Amino acid sequence: MLRWLRGNLGTLLLAFVMALTVWVAAVNQEDPIVESIYPQPVEIIYAGLTEGMLIVGQTPKEATVTIRAPESVWMELSPQDIYLEADLSGLEAGIYRITLKHQLNREPSKVTGIEPEVLILTLEPSTSKELAIQVLTFDQPALGYVAEEPLAVPDHATVVGPASVVEQVHELRAEISLANRRETLDQEVALVPLDENGNEVKGVLVPIEQVRITVQIKPGERYRPISVIPNVEGREEMESIGHYQVSAINVIPREVIVFSSDKAVLDALPGYVETVPLNILDETQDVERRVPLNLPEGVSLVGDQSVLVQVTIVPVVESITITRVVEIQRLGPDLYAYPSPDTVDVILTGPAATLDALRSEDVRVVLDLFDLDVGTYQIEPKVIILPTDLEFDTPIPANIEVNVVTTPLPTPTPTS
Repeated sequence: MLRWLRGNLGTLLLAFVMALTVWVAAVNQEDPIVESIYPQPVEIIYAGLTEGMLIVGQTPKEATVTIRAPESVWMELSPQDIYLEADLSGLEAGIYRITLKHQLNREPSKVTGIEPEVLILTLEPSTSKELAIQVLTFDQPALGYVAEEPLAVPDHATVVGPASVVEQVHELRAEISLANRRETLDQEVALVPLDENGNEVKGVLVPIEQVRITVQIKPGERYRPISVIPNVEGREEMESIGHYQVSAINVIPREVIVFSSDKAVLDALPGYVETVPLNILDETQDVERRVPLNLPEGVSLVGDQSVLVQVTIVPVVESITITRVVEIQRLGPDLYAYPSPDTVDVILTGPAATLDALRSEDVRVVLDLFDLDVGTYQIEPKVIILPTDLEFDTPIPANIEVNVVTTPLPTPTPTS
């Protein structure tokens, strides 16, 4: 037996290798090996940074990873299975080449590539600097108003970051617009670190990201804000006729700024000023018209010399009930039709002016008997109204019984 094994050892080894090859090929065919870039970027963890040290500049937050694994493993991979780390343990100030470490928590699989694999990092000591907050206001308040000096709370803030970057910060600025403002401004504003040339400095941290800015805005010494009251005439007379009524009166703007060189004249003004009269007696539609103000002598209007008065005029809506005799239409030859009842009531709703002018021939009620033979029918009457701004409900009754015959019924003889 031993002699046989010695004589056939090569053959046995060859058979084993061939069997192993066939098995591996079968496995690969069933679950092939896949090598590809993982479809999602993987987060880079910066670990071990010495206390008091900071990374200068922008650092990559993610990297792409190439993985070799069976297809079945690929289907199960998640971002939590892949770990990338930049180990900064024990490093002091300086420039370093850091090779990313990796760990893949899924077997059998292997990381075959990382992009980027090596990071160039600059480490510097952390430092801070306290600066006064500079408030920059731009644009102007509304005409006739003045702005006082802005107030920032807090008025100082600290900048934190790498020493070389913090040194570049010359100013902490808060910018705010006063364009056309009439009321005191009070709002939160972001702080921006700037260098000597007014450029924003990146890579520093301002723990107070926003500051509260207050700017008192008030009328100038010879100016005064005053309400506007539109003087609309003819309304009562128009509404007394009963056809139209006013549903709204608006004025734009509702407040104006007036000026006088005599402060006593300004102080003597009431809290309002009227427009010159606007007569709407003969108007039947909305009115929109610019009119001047009725200002006392020595007082002038700042800005536009007129205001826009808007008057909304709507028709007065009423309802009436009218009775109409039904009309027969399209009855066949040699036929006679007798409706019961022969009159209907129609409720009309619409502008009072239209209802007042309504004529009897403007409203008709017809029964369409087209293609009907002898018999008794329930017919829905059709209401025809010439004025298009009137509405009506279903006539009463909603259906009329009609008797169609070939012989006219005798006319009843009136009794004495």
